[in-house]
Amino acid sequence: MKDQKFISERIVRGKQALQKVERELSKVTYEQFNWKPSTKGWSIAECLEHLRIADGCYFNDLVAIGNGHYQMTFWEKYSPFSGIFGSILKGQMKEDVKRRMTTHKRLTPTSSTYELRLMDSYSKNLDHLMVLVGKCSNIDLDRCVINSPTISWITYSLRDALEFLFEHEHRHINQAIRVKAKEGFLKY
Repeated sequence: MKDQKFISERIVRGKQALQKVERELSKVTYEQFNWKPSTKGWSIAECLEHLRIADGCYFNDLVAIGNGHYQMTFWEKYSPFSGIFGSILKGQMKEDVKRRMTTHKRLTPTSSTYELRLMDSYSKNLDHLMVLVGKCSNIDLDRCVINSPTISWITYSLRDALEFLFEHEHRHINQAIRVKAKEGFLKY
């Protein structure tokens, strides 16, 4: 079903994410940006880089969908599991963390330190995602099915993908904000 209201709500969630980053993270220093609470915990920079990578994995599909050139594969058309996978991912990637998840290697930040300009890169990336999502307003969100960028046999509807993508955005921005509250965080 085409659903302009749903698309508009996703874009609002994206704008809220950008506002949260600006409000909560824009004043950190280079050292704070890269400080890690533990060897297994991510820095603020790594949280944003993870989101930049994850969002970018959907760009090619969203461009093709928005331009009307997207062709679903046989598996995307006929997978009986798309609804199940979509529901599972929506449940796992909510803004409020119920349980920690292991990040797929493809989506894991590759560096341990980043320049502050990553914040601008992240913002531009999220802006681009919102533009691409806006171009999907004339698409049947429930019948358009895409593959996971990390596990090719997992499929889900575009509606489910857009729902969990923006929840995932807030989930990791909240994680980055929590880094500031950790014991040992550099205060200036």
